[in-house]
Amino acid sequence: MRRITLAAACAALITALVPAAPAQAATSVVQTAVNHTSAARLDSYWTPERLANAKPIDPPAITGAGRQAEPAGTPRFVHATPPQPGSGMHAAASIWVTMGRLVFTVPGKGDYICSANVVTSNNHDVVSTGRHCVMDIGTGQTYTNFRFAPSYNKGSAPYGWWNWRSMGWRIDEKGAGGDNAFIVLSTGGNGNRHVQDVVGGSGIGFNWATNGYAHGVGLPGDKDYAVWCEGQPYDGPQGGVQIRNCNGLSGGASGGAFIVNYQNDGSSVQTASYFGSWGDSYFAYYRDVAWQVYNGAQNA
Repeated sequence: MRRITLAAACAALITALVPAAPAQAATSVVQTAVNHTSAARLDSYWTPERLANAKPIDPPAITGAGRQAEPAGTPRFVHATPPQPGSGMHAAASIWVTMGRLVFTVPGKGDYICSANVVTSNNHDVVSTGRHCVMDIGTGQTYTNFRFAPSYNKGSAPYGWWNWRSMGWRIDEKGAGGDNAFIVLSTGGNGNRHVQDVVGGSGIGFNWATNGYAHGVGLPGDKDYAVWCEGQPYDGPQGGVQIRNCNGLSGGASGGAFIVNYQNDGSSVQTASYFGSWGDSYFAYYRDVAWQVYNGAQNA
């Protein structure tokens, strides 16, 4: 027969009487929001006058807050996707077609513009943009009334407009290096289709090397069509990358794409989103948390 000592019995009693420490909840690094406005209301809200009067959103003030570098993670790569047959598009996805105008409302302030890019996704509905194009990281306020037009050019939306259904963004890094967001669109456009099926989707990479020759692409408000700059990037503060003499990406280009392996055959890969100017143009690089935001969006 097993013998239990008095000391062991007392220890067991004390253990039974002391409540277990509460489990620590995992720290969230991603936040999401869902659209509850009907397509009909969004369609009626965005009159030609509202579209014409929407203005570029300003990026947050740059401070020294935030990590100076992010740890390297596993490189990930999602291939570009061509438009589906019957879309009338070329056989490969072109950044000049997948890139487009994003419009939205800041409650209490008015209507604004950014840039966004269709990236390959499981649901064929995802566009990349900047976090400051979807919410205010300082106050936590989220924006609304999102609408996107690929291949937008001086007021022309040749494939139509797509409304949004949800979005996600990073909250782990509140500085410029965390300025990544992804929006999930509803079916729409001229034929009520998935946006990726109509124009294709750019390739997208996470945790890639930061020293590949790159192009920055966006739609500045003063031009109202897609422009680019290019150069050899260098590592910037807070885990981002920068391109020197990249002056064309002014207000409205926020959320544009940092493209490596730029080719007309559709093999371009987006590896960061455009934040704004930090002396030179600054792009928030896609790392592990950006992958989590994207992966949640592509499976929404």
